[in-house]
Amino acid sequence: LAQDHRPVWDGAAPARSARLAHPRGGGRPEGRAMPDKALAAECKAKGNAAFQAKDYPEAIKHFTEAIGHDPTDHVFFSNRSACFASLEQYDKALEDGAECVRLKPDWPKGYTRKGLAEFFLEKYDEAIDTYKAGLKLAPEDATLKEGLKKASDAKYGVPGAAGGGRNGGSGLSFDMAALTAAAARNPKIKEYMQDKDLMQKVQMFLQLSGGNQAMQQQMMMQLMNQDPRALELIMAMQGIDLGDLSAAREEFSPPSRQEPPQKKEKKEEPPPDNRTPEQKEADEFKNQGNELYKKKQFAEALAMYDKAIEKEPNDLTYYNNKCAVWIEMGPEHYDQVLQCLQDKIDRRYEINSANPGGASFEKVAKVYSRMASVYEKRKEFDQAIEMYNKSLTEDNNRFTRNALRELERNREKFEKEAYIDPQKAEEHREKGNEFFKEKNYAEAKREYDEAVKRNPKDAKLYSNRAAALTKLLAYPDALKDLDECLKLDPTFVKAYSRKGAAHFFMKEYHKALQAYDQGLQLDPENAECKQGKEQVLAKVAETSRSKEVDEEQIQHAMADPEIQRILRDPQISLFLKTMQENPAEARKAMMADAKLQEAVSKLMAAGILRTG
Repeated sequence: LAQDHRPVWDGAAPARSARLAHPRGGGRPEGRAMPDKALAAECKAKGNAAFQAKDYPEAIKHFTEAIGHDPTDHVFFSNRSACFASLEQYDKALEDGAECVRLKPDWPKGYTRKGLAEFFLEKYDEAIDTYKAGLKLAPEDATLKEGLKKASDAKYGVPGAAGGGRNGGSGLSFDMAALTAAAARNPKIKEYMQDKDLMQKVQMFLQLSGGNQAMQQQMMMQLMNQDPRALELIMAMQGIDLGDLSAAREEFSPPSRQEPPQKKEKKEEPPPDNRTPEQKEADEFKNQGNELYKKKQFAEALAMYDKAIEKEPNDLTYYNNKCAVWIEMGPEHYDQVLQCLQDKIDRRYEINSANPGGASFEKVAKVYSRMASVYEKRKEFDQAIEMYNKSLTEDNNRFTRNALRELERNREKFEKEAYIDPQKAEEHREKGNEFFKEKNYAEAKREYDEAVKRNPKDAKLYSNRAAALTKLLAYPDALKDLDECLKLDPTFVKAYSRKGAAHFFMKEYHKALQAYDQGLQLDPENAECKQGKEQVLAKVAETSRSKEVDEEQIQHAMADPEIQRILRDPQISLFLKTMQENPAEARKAMMADAKLQEAVSKLMAAGILRTG
């Protein structure tokens, strides 16, 4: 998933849904009564051609035009989402993927677009939910299955699985646990780790290269020239065992004139089937029961498992499968399941004596996992966690570990929902307001914390807490609360004014202007937004005329992905060069291009461009 985000073009028929164009879509004029599907199809064809030529900005332009002609077609948003993903603009890819799902909620591919963007934005919980929703529509879709696996692995820190944010997951990841595991398997890696000079070189490489992929590659080449063993250690951290480097060199060296004769590969003989006739019959009944279970023919499936148990009563698999049927038949069978499985665990050694392997560690682990699932359905989370831990003691595998983590997540969600009480939330909010008036901002924040826990869907609680955090100089935390507030209520004007103030205090003047402008779009006469914007503009003018460079402001600006994207834009680079060589020509070009004007304004507000 992390290496293949190039789209396969969607050719589905357009969905019919009455809605204006996407915010970035260049909506159709109000006077046009019906979508122009013919023009939209032409634009889509041009977009497809541009994408095939890997001209993604041009493809985005054509798909935007297609959306303007027909904003009801989910395929246009899907294809444009793929273009944004190809440019690693995952926030925009997510917007289009979400709109595609909204327009066509029964189309599985829309969920792959949305889930992919969420994965690369490291929103792993959202990606997991999106892929699960898609799999409900298409349970066998390979892309959705792979996406769910990648998102789950990334969420739980499986080495090499993370999305990598804006870098597309292309950089190296360094996992000392993986290196230790490799040393346990490969004596040569263990020997390398005992070389202090070599480990010091690798450690220095890890510290200096950071997340810069180009620097990683350059430093790795230098390190390999100094000591080829370093490559084996670094690859072992990725979970890759290169084996003997000399063998690798021989494998990739030019073939000699006299190639050695190829050895004939011996066909592996299948392992002997040591099952008794009764056990073979039992397995056949079990297979029939499995097929009936998939068809939800539960009574018939139970009959087959009973026949299997009659033929071979000393195998946990048959009892475990039978209990799976009972679970599907409803809560009234849960006690029966737990009693049956606990009895078999108590008799595990007796069963193994009668039928070696009938109660193996793996089979006992699956029984514990089945019991855990029953407790989870009953919301008895402590007992479920205990069962999963017992299962891991028998057989420590990735599936059970992920199931345990998902259970812990569900318990946390359940407890949060059980704690919700809007009336108590209002009581804590009023107490917080009193503390705020008394300028006791720390106590105000504590009351707002409790109010948010009691009613996490109330937008004003996040806004109030953000005000307290701003007074406590915790500006990044205040911005997080304000983003959540606006997510719940995008029309909350006061949140925009408080967001502008937080950005102002962080010297992110371009973001402050953007926040105030958004608030003024909702309420053009809002005094706080108007005064805040005037304050920011005055500060930008003062900073622009000053001969001193504000290092803090520049650092904040250069860490902003939007500013980075503007500076990487070839058109902006050309404009900056022209501005140095021919200022008059640069001003002329800027006056003729609204997009360029907007970019220059943001760079000036961020302190990157100065007029002094």
